[in-house]
Amino acid sequence: MWRRLSAFALWGTLAFGADVCQGPPPAPSESVADGHRSGVFRLSVKPGGPAFRITIRSIPIESHDGIFVHAGDIEVARCRDGTRLQLIALMAWQSDVYFASSFHAQDINFDGYLDFAVLAEFGGTWGSEWWWVYDPTAGRFVQNELTRDLRGLKAAECDIDPKKQEIMTRYTTERWGCGSTGDRYRVANSRLMIVHKEVPKAAENGCRVIVSDLVGGTMRVTDVRRFVDGEPVK
Repeated sequence: MWRRLSAFALWGTLAFGADVCQGPPPAPSESVADGHRSGVFRLSVKPGGPAFRITIRSIPIESHDGIFVHAGDIEVARCRDGTRLQLIALMAWQSDVYFASSFHAQDINFDGYLDFAVLAEFGGTWGSEWWWVYDPTAGRFVQNELTRDLRGLKAAECDIDPKKQEIMTRYTTERWGCGSTGDRYRVANSRLMIVHKEVPKAAENGCRVIVSDLVGGTMRVTDVRRFVDGEPVK
């Protein structure tokens, strides 16, 4: 099952009545109707830095078989004075993409500021997200080449390692008999740069996983793992 990136330094509630710019809001009320489709969050991009009220509203749609349509909005307002800074249109083709419940924040580009994401689409063993990174010069959340690269990561799991400044993905490859495989990326010049890749290949009585790593600026094969009936062999 797809698992989103873990969130931190984030206050959230599904109750629109709470003034989320005045400190931590109360816990979500179980009586909030259709709460998974809408939500209000307070996001401080760094300790002592600017804080924003993020309001997410979904628009009920029918599934459109891969054609993305306007399915909701994200409103970004400045907590300091309540000024609305952005109104971001959310696009989806699936009727059951719940933007508010998938909302999370993390420093995805390792620049010291929190960025945020919501689910874009998903399948049985993968998910993909819309990301917006914080631009401290503009004081807004923007999309760029990095967010487009992140959108393409249709992984079963995704996590980051702040110490190594790496983004890690896991993929389910049971159909190959290889269990799961994973890749690792770094952020360079606002793009994802692959530093470790595992590619499953069908083989007689099982499969093999071609492992490549970034060596001297070039991706090179560093290992080949073999599996028979789902078990690793030498």
